[in-house]
Amino acid sequence: MKREAAIIWGLVLLLLVPAGVWSEELFDLNASKIHFQKGLHYYFQKQYPAAVREFQETLRINPDDARSYYFLGYSYYQLREMQKAQEAFEQAYQMNPKYSPIPKAVTQD
Repeated sequence: MKREAAIIWGLVLLLLVPAGVWSEELFDLNASKIHFQKGLHYYFQKQYPAAVREFQETLRINPDDARSYYFLGYSYYQLREMQKAQEAFEQAYQMNPKYSPIPKAVTQD
């Protein structure tokens, strides 16, 4: 009987662990979206240091978010931190070439 109970508990744990991991990932993605939205809010309010903090937090949670690198680059640009801006723009561009800091109208002849 003890062995059967141990097997059942083992199976229950095997089923619960992936569900817990999945819910943590989902929570992290929601937190990432919240920080990104806050970053946009601060950016458009011209509160660039706060925007930088929010985009950095977004990237800490979700390092694959090209949009956050893109807006982080513009936030640094507004703060005249050109090296950091360039690095953020390059990261965004490497992840997704549509995130070019140069408008298409400028590059087309």
